[in-house]
Amino acid sequence: MNRTSRTLVLLALLGMVAVLQAGAAVAQDAFPSKPIRLVLCCTGFPENTSRVLAPEMQEFIKQPVIVDPKPGANGILASEFVAKAAPDGYTILIGTNSTHAANQSLYKKLPYDFIKDFTPVSGISQGMLLFVVNAELPVKNIPELIALAKKQPGKLTFGYGSSSARNGVELFKLLAGIDLQGIPFKTNPQVTTEVLAGRIDMSMNDMGSLAPHVESGKLRAMGVSGLTRWATMPTVPTFVESGVAGYSLTFWNAAWLPAGTPALIVARVNAMFVHALNQPKVKEYMLKAGSFSNPTTSDELMKFQIEEEAKWRKIHVAAGVQPE
Repeated sequence: MNRTSRTLVLLALLGMVAVLQAGAAVAQDAFPSKPIRLVLCCTGFPENTSRVLAPEMQEFIKQPVIVDPKPGANGILASEFVAKAAPDGYTILIGTNSTHAANQSLYKKLPYDFIKDFTPVSGISQGMLLFVVNAELPVKNIPELIALAKKQPGKLTFGYGSSSARNGVELFKLLAGIDLQGIPFKTNPQVTTEVLAGRIDMSMNDMGSLAPHVESGKLRAMGVSGLTRWATMPTVPTFVESGVAGYSLTFWNAAWLPAGTPALIVARVNAMFVHALNQPKVKEYMLKAGSFSNPTTSDELMKFQIEEEAKWRKIHVAAGVQPE
């Protein structure tokens, strides 16, 4: 091949690259051009919140937003699914402190890497949990529950369907010096059903899920997991107020895309979440559920999840939780 031929081949290759780059740029500029799917790690609060967010997102992007729950294994199933999805912006993980903070020290091996396999998009919410017992349990407050647990070590039960629900009680056990038997479930709504039926003594979950059962008298509210009382349930004390010094635990939700998603698409998905999370209807829903709207940048979410992973790992080590 002479010099002229080589030059022509090189120019042709450069032209192909330019066409491909132009095509990719056009595809990104046109985003979104089809429905977006929110893949949910869990039912309960993450699903309820996503269904409140979806209409606001649809209005912003002028495309359908599909809510697709894939619960199970503390959010591992949904996380693995999104980690392997095409990095085109159309498949978004709605995860929690389970998927991107607690699971990393709850399991010996995960089918995804919470840093390498995802691109952070935005925070969604942060909030506190409500601790409840079956109304038939002969205790009226946390000090009475601690006294009963010490009389019957290992006999009282709590259920959990997420890491925050589990760790909320594990931290209580650790700080109060009591022994409670934990029973795992696939989802937190299943746990609520069991507590209502009296087959399990107690649980922790978001306020939106438990408050109606407290109001009906079937469950008794014992405490909230934050450092201050919550506005919509002002008569329920914090754990610290009830004598459990040092107790504080919050839960959070956030959104991720698969690793490798182009920066322009990440920015547009972030804008969609920020718009929805700033709508009055969304903020009002979150307040009632014991949380607050928490839009962030991609970089802020990455920094936050790394800090949270270290915090949850510390809780697991202190409580003696062994990786599965």
